[in-house]
Amino acid sequence: MQRYFQSRLQRALAWYAIVPVLVITLLGTALMLASWQRSVVQANEEAREAAAEALSEAGREFLQRTGEAAEFLGAVPDFSLWREDRGKRAEALARLHHDTSRRGVAFYLLDAEGRLMLGSGPLPDCLQYAEEGWGLWDRLQREPQLPRQEWLPGAGGQALVCGQAVQSGGQTVGAIFFLLPAAYLQELAGEGPTCLVLTDELDNARLVKGDGAPVKYRKLRKEFAEQGEGLVMLEENLYYVTSRQVELGSGTGRVYAITGVSDLLLRYAFGAGALALAVLLMIPLLLRSIERESRLTAQALDDQTAIAQLKELESQFNPHFLFNTLENIKFMVRLDPGAATEMLMALSSLLRYSISGGGRQVELQEDLKYLASYMKIQQYRFGSRLAFQQEIDSGALSCRIPKLLFQPLLENAIKYGEDEEGKLDISFQIRAAGKGVEITVRDRGRGIGAEQLAELQALLSSGDNNTGHKGLFNVQRRVQLLYGEKYGLKIACPPEGGTEIKLLLPLYLT
Repeated sequence: MQRYFQSRLQRALAWYAIVPVLVITLLGTALMLASWQRSVVQANEEAREAAAEALSEAGREFLQRTGEAAEFLGAVPDFSLWREDRGKRAEALARLHHDTSRRGVAFYLLDAEGRLMLGSGPLPDCLQYAEEGWGLWDRLQREPQLPRQEWLPGAGGQALVCGQAVQSGGQTVGAIFFLLPAAYLQELAGEGPTCLVLTDELDNARLVKGDGAPVKYRKLRKEFAEQGEGLVMLEENLYYVTSRQVELGSGTGRVYAITGVSDLLLRYAFGAGALALAVLLMIPLLLRSIERESRLTAQALDDQTAIAQLKELESQFNPHFLFNTLENIKFMVRLDPGAATEMLMALSSLLRYSISGGGRQVELQEDLKYLASYMKIQQYRFGSRLAFQQEIDSGALSCRIPKLLFQPLLENAIKYGEDEEGKLDISFQIRAAGKGVEITVRDRGRGIGAEQLAELQALLSSGDNNTGHKGLFNVQRRVQLLYGEKYGLKIACPPEGGTEIKLLLPLYLT
């Protein structure tokens, strides 16, 4: 019994304390990890990939368009026609405007001296020709057949310039430039709260969209450049950064996606604190639950000890049943010795079964054999006045139940089941229902009075029995001590008459 008590207490501790805390902790952790993955990691990656693909595509596209435009413009025999011939000017403008006007990209056609021949507007300062050799001009002169790219200062930030020398008759006669302004490049980088920085090979920040804190003196801060991916602390603010290399046409760069996570981590900290507070508030409830379970377990231990000390005949047999059976046998010895012998054999079998020490729980099919002996005795007592029908679900035959659990139910039906003519019509049904076994005993008698029915129902709900109704109360207590309060008896008088008792047991198969 002591081991039983300890195991019940351990289960109570696990159920009421460890399991709920673990579940709440794991659930809270899983929610925070899912939030981090979705709102930080995934959003950062999506913003980085979208920006890298858009910028790379734009760089490749306009580098290709620069080469195509240079080939087109150099195909005329006299390059000055693009300035002097109105028809040629219109043809060139139509083509170049088609490539740029819808996206805000500017184009400029310059002659060999750097003078503007055609353009989207006045020549910006960054494209002013310098005789001593300007970087992009110089590279175009040295390798006129190759398109080139250069980052140059412009309105609102750095602009990407794509240019190529225009050759006619084997001579360099000018150059064509496409200028992708900072506003257009930022638009390509996409919308959203993620800061995006495009750098060159020397970590110069060529494009900055969003929070400018990661950039200082037009260079990406070394904390981000060195980390590349992960968490970065900068001036008491925490950032999550990822990066990837991007091809822009004639050069390479790197796109950094930088997400501020200080506020989010602060919310996580508040959430963890609230979770810890909830667990602390649950402790008194857990302690009260454990105390209650311990009290119930101790009471169950006391009840089972008391039940073990009771004699089986006292707990299961109604003394009136034994007395009436023996009286009937005494008269049957004279009137029908054969019937008297059958009654004695049935009673002997029933008593031997009730005091046998083969365990307090048996298979249902075994218990039904001895229930048949009980009903055989009753059949001899009442003769043709007693009609008994039973319906047994074969799926429940191997279920384990307490011994002699059904006899008190049939005793109650026999006691209250007589109709106006003194006849007894009793049905006994057992069926498996999900994870339980439902036993129904129904009679067609006059039923139980409302006041007495209320007393019986109150008795079945009570933990104490100060009445003379031992049979049904003992069944209820035994079942609930073994299986818990969700199982047990229900008694009612249906509108069509008679009395109906339902007993619910768990389906414990052998």
